[in-house]
Amino acid sequence: MIPWFLAVPVLLVQTPAAPLPEVEAKDLPRAPRGPMTPQVPDTGAESGITGQARRGARMGPSIPALQLPAGSVRVKDKVPDMSGWRAYAIEVPGGGAVKVQVVEGRKAWFRVLGVNAWGREEEGLLQNRIPTGEPQATYQNPTAEVRTIYFIVDTLDVNMVGDPFTVEVTRG
Repeated sequence: MIPWFLAVPVLLVQTPAAPLPEVEAKDLPRAPRGPMTPQVPDTGAESGITGQARRGARMGPSIPALQLPAGSVRVKDKVPDMSGWRAYAIEVPGGGAVKVQVVEGRKAWFRVLGVNAWGREEEGLLQNRIPTGEPQATYQNPTAEVRTIYFIVDTLDVNMVGDPFTVEVTRG
């Protein structure tokens, strides 16, 4: 008979999860539409000419979005332009859940916003409002219908154009 204190460590050992498939953002198709520009404070704004250029880049009525594939996936991307944000569209089935998190890159310099097509929060969206250095947002679809939700990866510094990052999209 095995003593109980020797069996406990065996129970705590878990097998590692299979790695998620990786895709390059340049290989993702454009979404039919993007979300309206969310009304959130720009924490990366500056008072100089660079800050003015960033504010101007964020003035558009909507943000172009990339369509995420079905299933869980890792997306390798980079900050595309002076606006400092990239939007991803995802279809969430009724009762489904999704979590989007920046897992590689200068994580503490990013935040993830979950919004609907109007650039607003709605029931089921959970934002990480406390700056913990873990940029993530989740959505739990409370309806029985398929919903399109947009996750915006936003930079907290104005000088991040071209910085690489990896987003992990986990479906529940």
